[in-house]
Amino acid sequence: MPRTILTCICAAALAACAFADEEQAPITEQPVPFSVWLDFNALAKANAPQPALPIWFQSFQSEAVPANGDTPPKTLFRLRLRRLPQLHQEMLFRVFFDDLPDMQPVISAWSETGKERFRTTLPGNSTGLPTHESIILPLEGTDYVDIEVPGDGSSIRGAFASSLKDGATKQTTDFTPAPELTDPFGNIVSAPAEDSDSKLFGRIKAVLDPGVVSLSLKAKTAETWEFDLAAQPLIAVVSFEVLNADTGAAPVVTVNEGNPAFANIRWPDLADPAYRGESRTLEQGMRFQYTGWLHAQAIIPGKLLRSGLNKITISLSEGSSAIAIRNVELQLKHNWKHFDYILSPTNP
Repeated sequence: MPRTILTCICAAALAACAFADEEQAPITEQPVPFSVWLDFNALAKANAPQPALPIWFQSFQSEAVPANGDTPPKTLFRLRLRRLPQLHQEMLFRVFFDDLPDMQPVISAWSETGKERFRTTLPGNSTGLPTHESIILPLEGTDYVDIEVPGDGSSIRGAFASSLKDGATKQTTDFTPAPELTDPFGNIVSAPAEDSDSKLFGRIKAVLDPGVVSLSLKAKTAETWEFDLAAQPLIAVVSFEVLNADTGAAPVVTVNEGNPAFANIRWPDLADPAYRGESRTLEQGMRFQYTGWLHAQAIIPGKLLRSGLNKITISLSEGSSAIAIRNVELQLKHNWKHFDYILSPTNP
């Protein structure tokens, strides 16, 4: 065998061995000493192993509360805390639950003497889908936190809790203020839908529907919104929030008689506990849904729109799990006095 070829083979073999050694090297776990994910189903079992708990977390317990007269049965999850005011004054508290009618969890904070420090009912839309909601929980005078939910507690999946700290940030004076809380997994927090149309730098923004629409393959698979335009735009964007989005089957957006196109979804960090796997019979691999609201959008070429009546349809992809949609918004880009463009004689 020629020396040159032998040298190349030896070099490739050494590289493969080095790569194998790197593959076998342990990966350092990212430290999160002030955060915890609590799997309620696992923790509620007898002799369940306790997870690694932050220093501020003392214990977890669950209790089935029987019906009492006209009061229906409920389940209580209690998180007992240690007071550490030098560490934190507030906590991010995110609860994962099924969005069922009249089954919203109630979060309350208490002192050891039984004085209630905080109470809120997590919002829901009765979509029947898994979701999560976050609150900023004040910790002054708090010794334990209760999560109450009607029934046997099966509608609650778990909770994520993390110490909060204040951080300085800068924001422009004229535009949407920065969110109160930065999501630890990079999920984009959507601003509340505007009440009226707005115009800026040749862009017109209008809310088509601030409500919630549920889509499923067994019932309603698509929803259509109609709107009138005074003139054809140069380009447009339709955006919305989607609940329980399937990582492999994004919602489909169709504009007038144009070709259907998949919406683009901004996915958070895969470490986010909101991702839940789904294994289907006779289907290779595992599907994942994001059990929370995500921002989605689709670009619309201006030629697909026209002056007069237009329509946008959002539908399920084939094989998609059920989803919900809310805050459907349309942006239209028109020519204006400072519009910037170039002329290209040929296609690039």
